[in-house]
Amino acid sequence: MIKFYKNQELSQKLNIKLSRWKRWSREFLPPDPLGGLQSGYARQYTPDQAFTVFLGGYLVGKLKFAIPEARQILHDWHDWLVAHKFYSDYTGSASSPIENSIAVQYYQIAICRSADANTGDTVFFYFIETVIADECTNVHGNPVYQQRFIQSSINSGENAVRLNEVESYRVLNISLLRNRFLNALTGVKTAP
Repeated sequence: MIKFYKNQELSQKLNIKLSRWKRWSREFLPPDPLGGLQSGYARQYTPDQAFTVFLGGYLVGKLKFAIPEARQILHDWHDWLVAHKFYSDYTGSASSPIENSIAVQYYQIAICRSADANTGDTVFFYFIETVIADECTNVHGNPVYQQRFIQSSINSGENAVRLNEVESYRVLNISLLRNRFLNALTGVKTAP
């Protein structure tokens, strides 16, 4: 059975001001079919809806994207988030390119942007690093970090470049953010 959450509860659990949470929910979710300003019903959120608002708010509040940009990023990531089970209600509606045979430690998403050559509009594309090993060894008294990952992309299209060819980008450790969200919601620590 799915648990539903209300604005006040999510605001407290996630330590986000109630007015900010409500504003983000209006920006990142479609209108509530039952609720409204004068309907007398408080909006209720599934965990997936709450995560969408939390993620959109993080993109705006911490990574400093404008709200329309954050909406576009959430739209672009949706299928990937479903396929990699960041959403629980959508399970089975998208096939996962990564099989369970690979032990994933965490995912990082590099958010890149460029201008469309014809229109000048901002175009987003993303690199996903699926980290499967993250080790630190000591070499002559210096910590040396070694990471093994699988790199894939979303929306790279005609911008097909490698991450090391992009001048600047913003990185989100989506696994850590999701775990922080789940820990706040349930009060139970989850593995990355």
